[in-house]
Amino acid sequence: MSAQSVHMKQFEEAKILHYKGVDGDKKAVIKANEMLLKLREAEPDNAQIEAYYGSTLVLLGRDAVKVLDRADKAEEGLDALNRAVSLDSNHKEIRLLRGNICLRLPESFFHCSETAIEDFTFLLDRYKENSGYLTPKQVREVLRNLAAAYQNAGKPDKADTVLQRIVEFERKKKG
Repeated sequence: MSAQSVHMKQFEEAKILHYKGVDGDKKAVIKANEMLLKLREAEPDNAQIEAYYGSTLVLLGRDAVKVLDRADKAEEGLDALNRAVSLDSNHKEIRLLRGNICLRLPESFFHCSETAIEDFTFLLDRYKENSGYLTPKQVREVLRNLAAAYQNAGKPDKADTVLQRIVEFERKKKG
């Protein structure tokens, strides 16, 4: 088996652990972070590995006891997610990860609602070009998240406009 296929297998395992961590499994976060750190060393320019590594750092911050550790890990994770987007700005999964994380971090401290807006808008623009780019479930989720990001950024009028898009989207899907 080639090193590349071994790395991909390990990456898939790390992603499974990552999502268990998203659901609250703290041990899975630690294991995923360790695996992704090694993969990152082996493939420093792999945007997906960088994105999931960044996400695990944010999760480690979420689970940290000390407030400063929380903030430091979250900042480090955001830096990795931004690097991942700079490595591959068109990657849907990376944009979903970064957008979701930026939406969930406290705006008063991290000021990243605009980044979430950028990512969700990017995804919806690609969907306009190709209706197969996102599933209907993903479209609804991205629209809801975009509305929430506008709300967090202090732009309630834009949030309301996006909420209207959700109603229109639902009507089109049923009609």
